Amino acid sequence: MDTLIQTILGSSIVTTVLTSGIAYYFHKKTERGTAEVKREFERLAQIQSSDFEWRKKVTELLGQVYIHLNRSRMAFEHTYSRLQEYDAVFEDEVIYHSNKLLRDTLLANGNHLPPELLEQASKLIKHYDAWLVKYEKLRKQQKDNSTVQIYVGPDGYPFPIDAEELFKEKYQELFRELRQPGG
Repeated sequence: MDTLIQTILGSSIVTTVLTSGIAYYFHKKTERGTAEVKREFERLAQIQSSDFEWRKKVTELLGQVYIHLNRSRMAFEHTYSRLQEYDAVFEDEVIYHSNKLLRDTLLANGNHLPPELLEQASKLIKHYDAWLVKYEKLRKQQKDNSTVQIYVGPDGYPFPIDAEELFKEKYQELFRELRQPGG
């Protein structure tokens, strides 16, 4: 009987040691798997957070561009293009201010623009550069008050309507995406 107890006890000890070893192995394997899943989850969360922050920043930028494009369009269509005589206050406070702000905003924040808008931004900048140069020459250097409005389209720098439309579309698209749950 002593032999039987020794055999059972020996088998139990061996079984316990083997079971403990196997359990330890699987526990460590599970810990490594869990740590790997956790790292991957954190990496994906970081990517999602970065993407959200980028979209938010771009949407804020495009919102500024959008509102000034609207402001200058309305000012041009409803007032500036209909002037019968030069209006220095309107030109300086509305047209000049919006043109300069749009140009400066695009130049200062071009690195935040989506790639599909870079060419369109360049078209807008080119137009505003031409307008601002002509404004400087006519109004500041030559003190010209007889020219009613400043136009650069006839000089080869027409306003890029397609660029304006694409900027507005992209703003609306990104704004809708940010407003969606989980967006």
